[in-house]
Amino acid sequence: MTIIDKIIPEGKYNRPGKASTPKKICVHYTGDAGASADRLALFFTANPNAETSSQYIVGMRGELIRCLPDSEQAYAATGNNKNVIHIEVCHPDKSGKFTEKSITALAELVPYLMKKYNIDANNVVRHYDLTGKHCPMYYVDSTRWAELKRRIVSGTPETGVLYRVQIGAFSVRANAENYLRQACKKGFSGFIVEAQKNKLYRVQIGAFASRQNALNYLALAKKKGFDGFIVEV
Repeated sequence: MTIIDKIIPEGKYNRPGKASTPKKICVHYTGDAGASADRLALFFTANPNAETSSQYIVGMRGELIRCLPDSEQAYAATGNNKNVIHIEVCHPDKSGKFTEKSITALAELVPYLMKKYNIDANNVVRHYDLTGKHCPMYYVDSTRWAELKRRIVSGTPETGVLYRVQIGAFSVRANAENYLRQACKKGFSGFIVEAQKNKLYRVQIGAFASRQNALNYLALAKKKGFDGFIVEV
């Protein structure tokens, strides 16, 4: 993973210099269809009164640019900048859908930051989750976000085996949703997977490229009252 530094100069309005200890990672879209990462970085650095900034920008070709130190606050989400690392992602059209190269880059950057600052998957969020703003627009849809988050948090952007922990299977979707809510209340991040063959709704938590990490998650789930097993997807 290569990160290019284009740091906003000190004293700029959009580099307030306020200390921040990363506890969350927030994904945004730029809202400027077709604009490159270089263009956004130039906007951040060349406009002394710009009222927006982020720690990172992900380009449509997968390039990664750092505009602020992780230890400083950005201007990215009103009232939600302290202790949050903000990532702006470029997109080719007005739908806001990210390119595969952008997603691959996110799947490198996000797990790196999670490990570095001990941030769990529950604290990888959208701008929408923090303020209600429709950002990143294409991924405000909960199903699209769940799939994107699975890919970027696991560090497996597109292909290869993923390991999940299955903690339940129900014939009624409402029962599966209720069980997933119970798991979320105890700190887990999960999904409902509908099995077409037997019409069961499977409750699965976590998504890992490493089987050992999935086993560790299973052990934690058992300590919190959820029995389960590992599935490969």
